[in-house]
Amino acid sequence: MSKSPDAFRSIGEVSRLVGVAPHVLRYWEAQFTQLSPVKRADGRRYYRPDDVRLVAGLCQVLREDGLSIRGAKRLIASDRGAGLREIGAARLGETPAEDAPPAVRLVRPAPGQRPPAAKTEPARPRPAAKKPRPAPAEPLPLFSGIDRVQPADWLDRLVTAAVRLRTVAPPAPAELGALRDRLSALR
Repeated sequence: MSKSPDAFRSIGEVSRLVGVAPHVLRYWEAQFTQLSPVKRADGRRYYRPDDVRLVAGLCQVLREDGLSIRGAKRLIASDRGAGLREIGAARLGETPAEDAPPAVRLVRPAPGQRPPAAKTEPARPRPAAKKPRPAPAEPLPLFSGIDRVQPADWLDRLVTAAVRLRTVAPPAPAELGALRDRLSALR
């Protein structure tokens, strides 16, 4: 038995219908205030048909078209989600209403091009480029003159330094020696 198109749907039904996990739907509810399903006293969510269309539209633009959450919020703010609902209706196979506003068409940029930005607020000035860190005044004593050495020579110097560091044993504290003696006596 199938439900009427105007029936409310549970979160599990919507997740199967749209192809998104239920935890993603709950996250989208927190991010998009326009997505607010009816909640019963026991906490169960029931999505209205418009909510289902909005979820399907969000799934299309966020998952398929690669739009960011911020971009989706701007898209919803521009027409209160009507364009996304129309995209969702098309994704669900519903025919859009005659009086619905035209859908927002997302254009995927060619490789190497930046996507067109949705301008809803004036552009902020970019911060000044960070100054590069100055080089240390003196090179480390272990690698002094490394810039004047051929690559094979500095690699040899590095290996020699590593071998020297491994062969030098650090002095053990007095407690460590006593502990070692007690452990060897247990054997």
